[in-house]
Amino acid sequence: MTMLWRNTLLSLSLGLVCTQSFALTIDQAWTAAKHTSPDYRIKQLEESQSQYGVSLSKSALLPSLQAGASTGWTKGSGNNNGYNISLNQSIWNSQNWTALDQSQVDVVIAKLAITQAKNTLAEKLIQAYFGLAQAQRSLTIAEQQHKDSQQLLSLTEQRYKAGLIMSTGIDDAKAHVIGTETTVLQRQSDLVEKQSNLAIVINQTPDRVNEINSQNLHQPALAVNDEKAWLNKAKDNSPELLSAEQNVKRQQLAVDQAQAGYYPTVNGSVGYNNNFDNNNEGLNASLGVSIPIDLNGAIKTKVSQSKLELQIAKQQLRKVKLELENNVKTRFNQLALDWKRVEMGMEKVKSDEKALKTKEILFNSGADGTTALDVINVQDTVYRSKEELQQLLYQYWLNRIELLKLAGQLDDQTIAQISQALMP
Repeated sequence: MTMLWRNTLLSLSLGLVCTQSFALTIDQAWTAAKHTSPDYRIKQLEESQSQYGVSLSKSALLPSLQAGASTGWTKGSGNNNGYNISLNQSIWNSQNWTALDQSQVDVVIAKLAITQAKNTLAEKLIQAYFGLAQAQRSLTIAEQQHKDSQQLLSLTEQRYKAGLIMSTGIDDAKAHVIGTETTVLQRQSDLVEKQSNLAIVINQTPDRVNEINSQNLHQPALAVNDEKAWLNKAKDNSPELLSAEQNVKRQQLAVDQAQAGYYPTVNGSVGYNNNFDNNNEGLNASLGVSIPIDLNGAIKTKVSQSKLELQIAKQQLRKVKLELENNVKTRFNQLALDWKRVEMGMEKVKSDEKALKTKEILFNSGADGTTALDVINVQDTVYRSKEELQQLLYQYWLNRIELLKLAGQLDDQTIAQISQALMP
């Protein structure tokens, strides 16, 4: 009776997990992630904000117009009413021009930050999506093992009733059924956790996702199969590297701006004023030159400080280059090794399945003293090999995704290509 209730509860639990509608595709998940991610949206807003910085820098180079009016009274003179208009123009100010260049670099950096955020979001989504797909596959493997363990228990009971084996065989088979039930429940718990991880990224709870097509496995082709080509891709497209290069450019402009503090500035203005009470009006123009004298050493300090910041930016760029080159080489060479492990995993599954089939034949025939425990041990080996194979397969794809991220290739087109490797 206890076994009957356990099987009933397990079947109901499996029904709740496996009763699925349509699987959520990775394209749908990617669309949802882009609309949901606050980090990605923040980078988009910061890029718009940087455009205003350019406008503000340009405004410092354009003329400004001011108007004013006044009214007053003084003893002996009476009322005094008038207005004035003045047009001011910065004729030359090196710092303003450098500030414009800096603001334009800031726009480029902000756009690269969007690309970087998109790359990071895509990697986060794929990891969560693949995590759920792997959990689904693990549950399927555990369910199949549980089904096989039940069949073995049924066969063992038949052989015991026929007087062909001892009762210890039934005990071993029952213990194995309980063990596989525990595994199924653990896989269900893992599945719920992975669903939650993906839900955080896309702001909706998925029932199912597509899985990597594990039928007729063959190594998918890379866009390029040369390490040097991948290094060139990374150098040309990596948002981290391009941002570091732009930061060096920005710091060089900061040095130029600090040095411009030594240069004179030229300003001009044209004004008109009118006093109603005295019938006094006038048009005036002026041209002014300001020559800074660094008496307190403030300009020199700013120049020295900006030069140090430039050296820091150059070292940061060097660090990014070294890490990028090392990571690209490591990921590229690791892919070939990872696929060899997948191929070895496939061969191991085939070998273990062949060994299981032999053991089952021997057990069914009663030859060679093969016991239920012998079959259980080989059966465990088979399903452990299947679990390890799917782990190797998903790890290969995650390393492949990391290589694409390093090369700045995690975009809409890449997501569409990945979807072709998935199946419901």
